[in-house]
Amino acid sequence: MEKDLLMGDGNCASYGSDGVLSPKIAQGASCNSSLWEGASAPPCEMMDNSPEDEKETVADAENQSISDIPAHMSCEEYEGLPPYLREGNVLFASEQDVKEAFLQYAASKRCYSTAPAKQMKVQNLTPLNIYRYRLETFTEMRDTHMASELYDGGFVDSFAVGIPPLPWDITVDEPPLFTDCEMHIPVPHSYSVEDCPNCKRRGETMCQPCKGTGKKKCSACGGTGSQEDSNICSWCAGSGKNRCFNCRGNGWLKCYRCNGSGVLLFHTELTITWKNNVLEHVADKNSGFPVHHLQEVTGKEIVSDEGSLVFPIVDFPEPLVEDYSRAFIAQHNMQFTSEGLHRVLRQKQTVELVPLTKVDYEWKERVYSFYIFGNENKVYTKDYPAKCCCSIM
Repeated sequence: MEKDLLMGDGNCASYGSDGVLSPKIAQGASCNSSLWEGASAPPCEMMDNSPEDEKETVADAENQSISDIPAHMSCEEYEGLPPYLREGNVLFASEQDVKEAFLQYAASKRCYSTAPAKQMKVQNLTPLNIYRYRLETFTEMRDTHMASELYDGGFVDSFAVGIPPLPWDITVDEPPLFTDCEMHIPVPHSYSVEDCPNCKRRGETMCQPCKGTGKKKCSACGGTGSQEDSNICSWCAGSGKNRCFNCRGNGWLKCYRCNGSGVLLFHTELTITWKNNVLEHVADKNSGFPVHHLQEVTGKEIVSDEGSLVFPIVDFPEPLVEDYSRAFIAQHNMQFTSEGLHRVLRQKQTVELVPLTKVDYEWKERVYSFYIFGNENKVYTKDYPAKCCCSIM
């Protein structure tokens, strides 16, 4: 668990160097957003308290730090902020980042001219950083079914040897946490030799094309025994039937399931399924950006809470994150703890701060815009101004 994540009273996750971030501070942090209305996370310049002159005195440094505290907060409230709001580390794209990313984006498109990316004049950078909440519930499910195999006459580990263990009493090595995996295990002492259900111990099954007779209707004469000229059919010698090619006239075939032995070795098969069940949502506030593109990028993990079970996040600066946490945890608890087939082995909830910046720029006396997002500085735009129509003749 990160330093900025503490467990309040053992029941919920809270934030702040001294424990819980008060609702007043959370409200102030989320309401001071006139310049970044569409964002769910604040821009980096909101909390930049680093001194410009490295040689200034300690007193000057303290005065500089105090002067950078937002007007709506007291010193105590500022110190109570979590590090990702108190320090100047909230992600934000610089103008240089923007230009490099936009040029790389234009160059990657076959039909795009790079002129706008090279000649553009940046008019405005609007930070729209978004919180992404993710809940992972790692579960184990156990189920049994009957399985069979060929019996070679060897030793049978039957009920007479020992009592078969119950599904949840069988010990296995678990896979790495939050990794999907499936395992099939024969249950000890569950073996028995039984009649083959396919042939009823006969070792043979009836040939279906000839219905066990060994003969089929002659295809040359249609079963009449004679040709059109009233002569006897030469193919069936007038009988109207030919030997069945499928069973070679025997009428029966060796049973494919028991290979003709008439018996099978049955046992109980245990199937163990480990699955990482994931619920994810982004706290978008009508930024105008198609948020499904965020699946392509990563952000900065600012909260990580892991345990046998996690509890809803409280007192987070963005209320939507609290809503997602509460709803998703309740959904998984209802889905996986109320039935006997599943066991919850581990839960993890994370909050990422995903960089998202809207860029307004001018090119040829017209204003356009695009978005730069993720740690990868990917670009999205729907109105690139210099496209050409390519065709292959």
